[in-house]
Amino acid sequence: MSSMLQFQQVACPYCGEWIDLAVDASAGAQQYVEDCQVCCRPMLVIVAVDAQDQAEVSVRAENEG
Repeated sequence: MSSMLQFQQVACPYCGEWIDLAVDASAGAQQYVEDCQVCCRPMLVIVAVDAQDQAEVSVRAENEG
């Protein structure tokens, strides 16, 4: 399966700054922790992939339930 790298813009749940995340849609649904490029705080990145292989990305504070 080839890489389907997509760039998504999200707002950091801590500082509110917009950042670009590179997401590999070929990996399917996933969750991982990535540091904000602005404030360096860890945020949970949640990736969902639809039937057309388009990634939908949401982020939240790492310690949010």
